[in-house]
Amino acid sequence: MNWGNGITLTLILFVVLIATLVVISMRQNISLVAEDYYVQELAYQDQMDRIENGNRLSNKAHIEVDAKIGTMSLSIPDKNLIGEVHFFRPSDAKLDRKYKLQLDKDGLQVFNIKDFEKGFWKVKINWSADGKEFYSEQVVVI
Repeated sequence: MNWGNGITLTLILFVVLIATLVVISMRQNISLVAEDYYVQELAYQDQMDRIENGNRLSNKAHIEVDAKIGTMSLSIPDKNLIGEVHFFRPSDAKLDRKYKLQLDKDGLQVFNIKDFEKGFWKVKINWSADGKEFYSEQVVVI
């Protein structure tokens, strides 16, 4: 083999390597944390106020996983409220779930863990009661 063939073969292998890397990178799933992240950033002071309101509560919102019976129980002490629960899966946005808060007479809302993939979840709870807005975030591993 002479120098010309060696250089040509090296360039061809380099082009194939670069083309392979481009194809692999184009097939990667890139999901944003939120589609409207810019709008959320502009309203972040309101979010900080909701977090502070949630932290001031004597009985904070709490979520508990019971693997034996296959449930997650959300407990919020105030029963006269409206809001939502967002189960956020950082690794895959397609698995995210949102539920309207529907507490029973004991201030509980129960979720079946069979409806969720196993792994790491962030539970984001937004609610308002008596004209005040609250926010709580907890980590759950199923």
